Amino acid sequence: MIEVFFTEEQQARKKKYRALVAEHIIPRAREIDEKDRVPKDLLAKLTVEPFHLSALSIPKHLGGLGLCQVDAGIIAEELGYGFPALIPLMEIGQLYSNVLLIAGTEDQQKRFLGQLVAGKIGCYALTDEGPGSDPANMGSVARAEGDGFRLDGHKRLITFADLGDLFAVFANEAPEKGAKGVSAFIVEKGAPGLKLERHVPYLGLLGHRAYDIELDGVYVPRENRIGTQGEGLKIALSVLNRTRISLAWGYVGLARAALEAAVKFARERMIDGRPLAEQQSIRFALAELATQIDAARMLAYRASVMADKQLNHRMETSMAKLASGEALIKSVDLAFRIHAGYGGDKEYPVPVERYLRDAYSWISAQGTPEVQKLVIARELIR
Repeated sequence: MIEVFFTEEQQARKKKYRALVAEHIIPRAREIDEKDRVPKDLLAKLTVEPFHLSALSIPKHLGGLGLCQVDAGIIAEELGYGFPALIPLMEIGQLYSNVLLIAGTEDQQKRFLGQLVAGKIGCYALTDEGPGSDPANMGSVARAEGDGFRLDGHKRLITFADLGDLFAVFANEAPEKGAKGVSAFIVEKGAPGLKLERHVPYLGLLGHRAYDIELDGVYVPRENRIGTQGEGLKIALSVLNRTRISLAWGYVGLARAALEAAVKFARERMIDGRPLAEQQSIRFALAELATQIDAARMLAYRASVMADKQLNHRMETSMAKLASGEALIKSVDLAFRIHAGYGGDKEYPVPVERYLRDAYSWISAQGTPEVQKLVIARELIR
């Protein structure tokens, strides 16, 4: 068990968030999934002390929890196990915060991270309408005007954009320079020209609510640019290299839930007077899956420790996300097949069909498995 590597404080944190999931999230998961909306009272509970999902990575001197990457991973696994549609709340907090922690000035960090500490929500707007996983070729632009910039473009799949108070937006300040012209900006809620275009009707992860947004001449003062001209893509990729680790842990959590459901059903389901679990084909499949999930968890742990030690972990992070994603898909597929007809029953007590929907809706977040393979190969061959 990976818990042998945790400190006493980390084990206590795991118990704390496991209790949160069991008492406040799992009992409401079906309601959230059906309504595709997180209740306001639950959202309020999760974004302030003592849980503070949106401020996990913010240093203590700025009012956040100041957790390390292993700590964040522990929390992500518990959320993934209980109801992964809430991980994006933690995820966008990390995405947005890390933009400022990596490249923001002291004043910018105080201004824009302090609002998250107070319970506001920060969003991350990198993905463009056209290039998707190729942000270097984004079409969103930032044109200098007076003491600031005008932003124009379309961003896709922006999580919780309807609730967002602050947006970390990436746009090309010098399109003639290509990727070297991309810059990062903070846009505040209510800015004229910032528009919600469409709520994306997902198959799964219901409750997390992603939106396409339009930037129609949004004015941003110069002091809201994070870093210098052309640093945006470097900042964005550095952010993803950190936050993908938490996704890997979250995938492990949902994979664990699906595995436990499959094991329980196989023990209890009788076929010809014998438990389904006595069939060698079932036993071997479960054994292989349990091994794959544990291996993925260890890869996520390794990447977390390397990040906390400030070592280069780009390849290890992508390995963790790739392995955990593959374990997740295998886990929900096996659970669905073992449950047979019950697997697709939306009213069955164990939400196997939701596990399947959530996994396939989530697997491409922050880079598809193929993107992770590209990163790994690039690091190996360089």
